[in-house]
Amino acid sequence: LEAEGRRSKRLLEILYLGTKSGSDGDENTLQSIVREMIQTKLGSSIRPSDIPSSCFSFETFHRFVAIISSRAMVLKGVKHLTPLAEMINYKSKETYLHEMDPKNDDERCDTKAKWIPTPFDLYHTLSDDNSITVRSDRDVFADVSSIDHFKADGNAVIHLYEDYGPVDSSLFLQAHGFVPDENPHHCAIVPKSLLLPNEKSGDSSHQKNARHLFQALKTLKLVYPGAEVFDGIEDVCVKQNLEITEDGSTVGRKRASDSIAIATLLLDDNAVALETEGDSFPSWSVLKQYCINAINSGDVERIEIRCARYPGSDKLVRRVLRKAARALIREDDSGIEMVIDSGNDSKMDQLRSQLLEAREHGKEQLAIALQFRIEERKILVSVANSREIPHDDNRLDQSMMHLRSNETELDESILEFKAFVETFGLPVNKIEPKVVGNGIRIGAFATEFLNVGDAYISLPPTAVIGVDTALAHASKTSPDLEFLLRQYSKQQRDGFNVLLLFLLHERFVLGKKSVWWPYLNLLPKVSDLRDFHPLFFSEQEIDKYLAGSDVRKCIYRYQQGASERHKAIASDIFAAQVLGGDVLFDKNKFYWACAILDGRSIWWEGERHIVPLLDLVNADGNGKVHETYLEALDSDPSQKVAVTRASRAVNPGEQVFENYAQPNYVLFTHHGFILEDNPDDCALLEGLFVHRNDPGAADVHRLRSLLRSTTPTFCIRAEESVLQLGHFLRAKYALPTNGMDGEVRQHMSNVLTERIARLTETLDIIASDDSTMARHQFMRRIVQRDLMHFQYALHHFVQGPQNDTTKG
Repeated sequence: LEAEGRRSKRLLEILYLGTKSGSDGDENTLQSIVREMIQTKLGSSIRPSDIPSSCFSFETFHRFVAIISSRAMVLKGVKHLTPLAEMINYKSKETYLHEMDPKNDDERCDTKAKWIPTPFDLYHTLSDDNSITVRSDRDVFADVSSIDHFKADGNAVIHLYEDYGPVDSSLFLQAHGFVPDENPHHCAIVPKSLLLPNEKSGDSSHQKNARHLFQALKTLKLVYPGAEVFDGIEDVCVKQNLEITEDGSTVGRKRASDSIAIATLLLDDNAVALETEGDSFPSWSVLKQYCINAINSGDVERIEIRCARYPGSDKLVRRVLRKAARALIREDDSGIEMVIDSGNDSKMDQLRSQLLEAREHGKEQLAIALQFRIEERKILVSVANSREIPHDDNRLDQSMMHLRSNETELDESILEFKAFVETFGLPVNKIEPKVVGNGIRIGAFATEFLNVGDAYISLPPTAVIGVDTALAHASKTSPDLEFLLRQYSKQQRDGFNVLLLFLLHERFVLGKKSVWWPYLNLLPKVSDLRDFHPLFFSEQEIDKYLAGSDVRKCIYRYQQGASERHKAIASDIFAAQVLGGDVLFDKNKFYWACAILDGRSIWWEGERHIVPLLDLVNADGNGKVHETYLEALDSDPSQKVAVTRASRAVNPGEQVFENYAQPNYVLFTHHGFILEDNPDDCALLEGLFVHRNDPGAADVHRLRSLLRSTTPTFCIRAEESVLQLGHFLRAKYALPTNGMDGEVRQHMSNVLTERIARLTETLDIIASDDSTMARHQFMRRIVQRDLMHFQYALHHFVQGPQNDTTKG
């Protein structure tokens, strides 16, 4: 930072004075332009010699550059000086939200990224007339705890703060000239030399592994594509919670962590075994060989899961960071040594003592430098002393006990909900909710005999939550909410965001005051969803249990989509005003609403609806496919109700099921469960595409006539799906458009064999895993069934007796 500051100042001097030291203004420099501007402003009556030289000095120019850099707001790419507004000091909003976060609230669960960072320009807006509006980014309470000091007249002064954005403290130091005491986005640099094992010169095995490392990094695009030799991995900046800034925020993509994981696996022969803290992993040598095999195969997906995302890789990266932090603390840092003037002592209390002394003597620049060193050291000490939180795979048993202990509470909620349903006066209702047990919360049970085709529920518009009913309800209760919902109703046809905002408002803003509370109170809570819904799963468990399955990246896309939706809606200042920051910026609450909508929506007439009672009907794979229709009432044909009819005969007291005709990967991704006996199940196959160098890409017109998409998705199950795969590969490789000749069979065999190898390795790796958690068992079963579908397709349709078919 010091070197960068000196270099920046020198460049600024060149910009202002020109390349010649002590320029007299004859060059075409900023100084000569400033001189001419001042002269023009003053007019010919003032001689140039009468203008003080300080007006043209670099020091004066430098001062105003610093003022603009430190105080101007950047809105829409333009800097603005804003008197008074520029005097609001910094305090992280995330710190504020944690301070305001009430404890023991079931809806607020600990997560690594609980509060979404909000951009600076959300609360600082530039209008069309170039006026600027500054809004408070937090609630300010007029209570004793908020008082900064009292004025002479006895009035209290409350200090306002705002967040300048999710940036590292080095920017505050460079641009603003201060270092905040608490900045959750600050990080400490860890040099790349401490992230790699010590090189063994002349060791042929080490050199071979280094070549493997470079090949893996290049394949995964973790190094510059044009690089010819391995030049090490990059420095990283580590936060106090061990997050790496360079990893970014894209789900399933952690550039820095992946690089460290690959390098350590391939180069560190002395790595500590990973069989710790309740986890069971293959030996280090086995994991390493899996990685080398993947590199030799050239399969990009396989290289990622075996070299960067292997079981325990996340723990290993954190260990590397701890070790590096300890090394940085131990070594003689020249900067700290110079400040402390002590040979080896770099303890925190000495830094703080020097800081107090610098402030007492008015040495502000020294004080700022010391403050930055202190904040950096706080991070390194925190990282060095951090400990792994033991992973408890018995949480399923605990959650089952929790569910059993809450059955009485559920029964009470069901009674309240049944009374709520009765207020709608449903024309037909032959089901009722009951606790199911065995890990399933609630189901719908028949109150009388149902024959195939019998209507068992009919719902008027007032009994469902759709876009129209949400708008109508908001018009009676909250004009601001109604305006917000109408704005979003113009943006989407499916109404997802409208219903999402409505759910957030009713559940977390109104709570028990909402007319929908008896229904909302029956829904799974945030803590429930975190146990079974993939939207809340960690990347580590997804990588561990779904490695080799394309469902892994399907869930990543789902999580990324929810994250991007959250960022987009959180940037709406009016939405923040209506819902409040403690609701809108809370990742748990936002994801809860997304999961409820994705898992419980029922469609008719092309529109999405949340349907109390009907959404309690659980799924199976039997009977006719579920459908809900609008039908006219017999008593009043002008009124239509949503009707659902039984898909199979059901006796009184038996649970009612519906067949949603979806493969397990869809059921798991959006609902969090799978069906063991699912006639619609298949193996998701993605990742194939037409590359510009493929033979089929040469004739674009032919390619477009053959394919609907050059990046298709396949659901491998029966012969038809295998033929669709063959059709794509014929187009990709410009093969004859008919038949299953040997060449297309070979390409199909390569695709299926590649996936079989991935899945087989995964099952071998997790074979010793004894987790009893339902979600882990579901993911294991998905991998097993994917393997079964691919093996059947390969042996029965590609290599077997049916391979002479000419269909498709």
